[in-house]
Amino acid sequence: MWGPGDTQLIARVVARARRGTLPLLDGGTALIDSTYVDNAASGIVAALHRVDEVSGRAYVLTNGEPRPVGDLLAGICRASGVTPPRFSVPAGLAKAAGSLIERVWAVRPGEDEPPMTRFLAEQLSTAHWFDQTEIRRDLQWMPAVSLDEGLRRLARA
Repeated sequence: MWGPGDTQLIARVVARARRGTLPLLDGGTALIDSTYVDNAASGIVAALHRVDEVSGRAYVLTNGEPRPVGDLLAGICRASGVTPPRFSVPAGLAKAAGSLIERVWAVRPGEDEPPMTRFLAEQLSTAHWFDQTEIRRDLQWMPAVSLDEGLRRLARA
């Protein structure tokens, strides 16, 4: 989930891109689906309105627009006025580096984030997207804000 004012995903992507430390893993080809914040909120409201019908069900709510992670990162960077990632690292190398870096960061002082972690490497290199047919039918819901519109809103913020 992301949108203007996001201090987690957006802020971290932008900060790493500004420093030139945001790599693409395996060329940024892993398909991921994300959720624009307004859509997440409206999806939760839709579930509340249909609580009797969907109680006990688990759903993964997304925009339903899977994109290569490299394209999404580039869009976030452009909307935020920073240069998108330009270099690619093999995912296996990034995971191994993340493991080593995590051990180093565990013993060194400082408040900064490690440049790579196993979790980050996994997220940047693994496809994760979900069929939205069931949730849209069950909640009688559709996202109102496309990813492209979300990126335009991010750029205006």
